[in-house]
Amino acid sequence: MSDDVFDFDAEWSLLDVGATSSVLRSGTIRPTVLAFSASAGVEAVALDWAPEDGPEAAFEEARRYVRDLDAVAHAVLGIVTIADRTVRFTAPEEDTGAAARYLAIALQERDGGQRCCLYPVRRSAGRLSLGTPTLAEGENSDWAPLGDVWSNPFCRGDRVKFRPREHAVEPGTPLWQAIVDLTRMRIHDDQECAEEYMSFLDDLRNGVFLVEGRPADRPEQVRLRPRTVFNPLGIVRAEASRLTLVEGSPSAVEKVAIP
Repeated sequence: MSDDVFDFDAEWSLLDVGATSSVLRSGTIRPTVLAFSASAGVEAVALDWAPEDGPEAAFEEARRYVRDLDAVAHAVLGIVTIADRTVRFTAPEEDTGAAARYLAIALQERDGGQRCCLYPVRRSAGRLSLGTPTLAEGENSDWAPLGDVWSNPFCRGDRVKFRPREHAVEPGTPLWQAIVDLTRMRIHDDQECAEEYMSFLDDLRNGVFLVEGRPADRPEQVRLRPRTVFNPLGIVRAEASRLTLVEGSPSAVEKVAIP
């Protein structure tokens, strides 16, 4: 990548050659996320997780890393299995049994370019080979392991705030009044925890919440919850465009050196 220009096709070619060569040489590849930025060039992080935990938390940390790096593009590659149209990344040490394995490569850029492919991984007579890949791009490529970190940059655990004139619950509505009345009642009945209830009202008034996650069916939305244990709202869904980031924790990642 030179200057601020991201050559999508050139970077894809390098990813394709590097990933396929690695799998053919070693038989597998650890799930890896690459971030392309004007300031740092290309950086990569290896994803690791306990088999009983699954990869979700690791991918969330990688997503946070890509966002904080202000990347112009990101790529994800690794070995996956597919069941019921669900793509699941596997670590090299995981036993996938008889499940079919694929080398997955996905590339997405800030300007909208998106491409992904799946290579069937085959082993016959002790020899490993890759089958003909399935390729999708643009509007046909709806598989984005990290999601769109540019239109929806929020990650689990972020503290966010509704933009001016935006609210989780509209003031003056019956729901707003019911929540306020309930909280005041709790303050009156439970003075020892009055500070907790007041904190909830302050956050509700100021539109401050914590990110619980992102709905799988609505990638443009964010799932929110109050910062307090006291929570008469439950989980709130909101469009990412209505929110701003107040504070996000730094990502915990393991960088991989790129030769």
